[in-house]
Amino acid sequence: MLDEYIKKQPIITKLLINSINNNRIVQAYLFVSNDKSFLMDYSLAFSKRLINSSNNENINKQIDNNDYPELKIINPINNIIKKEELSSLQKEFSVKSTLGDRLVYIINGADKLNSSSANTILKFLEEPSDDIVAILLTDNLSKVLPTIKSRCQVLLLNNDSNENYIDILYKKYKDYKDEEYSYDYFINDLRNIINTIELFERLNINVFTHYKSDIFDFYKSKEDLCLLFDFMLYFYYEVLNYKLDKNKITGVIFIDNINEIANNNEIEVIQRKLVLIQEIINKLETNMNLKLLMDEFIIKYSEVK
Repeated sequence: MLDEYIKKQPIITKLLINSINNNRIVQAYLFVSNDKSFLMDYSLAFSKRLINSSNNENINKQIDNNDYPELKIINPINNIIKKEELSSLQKEFSVKSTLGDRLVYIINGADKLNSSSANTILKFLEEPSDDIVAILLTDNLSKVLPTIKSRCQVLLLNNDSNENYIDILYKKYKDYKDEEYSYDYFINDLRNIINTIELFERLNINVFTHYKSDIFDFYKSKEDLCLLFDFMLYFYYEVLNYKLDKNKITGVIFIDNINEIANNNEIEVIQRKLVLIQEIINKLETNMNLKLLMDEFIIKYSEVK
């Protein structure tokens, strides 16, 4: 079940298990990963935990065989989530759960919801029954309609843990630099990024206008911004991990910075910052003007509460 993912997906798994144990489950989750197979496997493991707190073997087998009547999986047809399937789902889930703890539905491909099908599911998301949980999946967060995204707790999943992620980043960005780009120089770059993160943490829109030119002078190229946001994504995951379990973080090299930012941010705020950073990373893959992108990030970042 979900516990099996503690090592492979430590941060989000601990977050979800804590929410179940403390009865703080939200009614709609949006799981994001570029690994579609992993997304489905993970969502099924989470569904088992939601539905089957007593770990009934028969229920687990039914879920594994896609034969459990109170777990519905909706897949796109011809690359679209059909409105009719969502209407049918609402009718089926109009009664209370009789077999397990909750009714759960999984929408595989939340980015495939068009305006018509999204409108059908919105009321279900807005006025949920206490025993119904929605799990939406996507490998492209930027294409999920804002109306859907805003009604879900967005969780960014990795198909492996953050362990050695700094080494992975170094290998990736060494290719963009010259042969003299040593590991020590790379770590110094990361320390500069942490200074930037701490500046972002203190900034409001008015203060940002004062520092704007300095920031753009430091992060001039697309590669510079990619390193900034790739590391920010890793860093805030470590901040989230620290909030969940101070004894199990991988980024000990920056422990003082992680500690300070963790103490100044609630878990929900960290999650919203992670979602914003991922959206900016997605937009960096397009040809969007870099200064406009940075302006957008700062404005949205300053509004995260």
